[in-house]
Parts: sequence; structure tokens; C-alpha cells
Amino acid sequence: MRKTSVVAVAFLVVIFFAGTSIAAQDIKIAVIDVNKVLNQSEAGKTAKKKMEARYEELKKSIDAKQEEAKKLKDDIDKNKVVLGKDKLKEKEDALAAKVADLRKLTQESEQEMQERQGELTRDVLKQIENQIDIVVKAEKYDLVLERSAGVVFVIDSLDITDRVLGLVNKNPQAPAAK
Repeated sequence: MRKTSVVAVAFLVVIFFAGTSIAAQDIKIAVIDVNKVLNQSEAGKTAKKKMEARYEELKKSIDAKQEEAKKLKDDIDKNKVVLGKDKLKEKEDALAAKVADLRKLTQESEQEMQERQGELTRDVLKQIENQIDIVVKAEKYDLVLERSAGVVFVIDSLDITDRVLGLVNKNPQAPAAK
């Protein structure tokens, strides 16, 4: 919704200034692909590696709990006939507890990953925004549009993505360790 309104406002500004050819010549517009900068910058790649490393840690923990629950279930299935009623009930309760723990761990892990992704992405986006500001001020742009916000076509000379990407890589600001 926000991106659509930004594009609509930008479109209205362009149409307004297009009415007067002198004013239209004075307006300076640029387009940036923030997702490209986010994915191709060193800061973005580092954040992605941190996410992947944490994901692997959590996955190992979940897999281990899953294996424990599977072994207990297999044990119950094999020894159902041999076990007494009380012992069977005890093992089934233990299995139910392990499954509940596994569910809880999975939910907590998913929530942690979402929070971490948000934090790391915000840190990198802050760096990108700082570099966009530098380019905008240096080049005196009047309007900068985000490519994914509905920009269908743009000529290469209006695209500042590679300049911002270069600045982000040149001026890394280490995001706070989380």
C-alpha cells in the first residue's frame, strides 16, 4: 500500500511538472533497486550468512529432538505387546511431552529467525539509506523511486543502483552483532 502511494505521488509530481517544459527540464529523477543492493552488497551477504549459520544451528537442534521422539515412538511400537499397561502409558506420555517440546522449539526457532532477519535487514537497509542520501545530495536529485514500487521501465542513466551498491561496499558499517 505504501509503495503504491509513493508511486502515485511520484507520478502526480511528474505529470504536474510535465505541463511546463521549463520545470520538467529542471526536475531530476533517479531509480534504485534496493533489493539488488541488499542482495549483492557485502553487508547483505554477511547478514545472509549469519542467518544461514543460525538456521543450521537451530535445524540441528530440531533434528536431534525429532530423532529422539522417533526412537521413542519406534520403541513403543516394537514393545507395545510386551510392555505393561502402566509402562506403556508412561512411555506414551513421555512421547507426547517430546512432541510438545519439539513443537515449541520449532515455533520459537521460527520466531527467532523472523526477528533476526528483520534486525539484520534493518541494519543493512540503514546503511543503504545513508548511501542513497549521499548520492541524492551529491547529484541533487529531486525524486528517487524504488524499482520494485511499480517502475516498469527506466533508462540506465537514471538508475543509481550500481553507484549506491559501490558506496555500500566501499563504506561498510558493521551492523551490531546480534
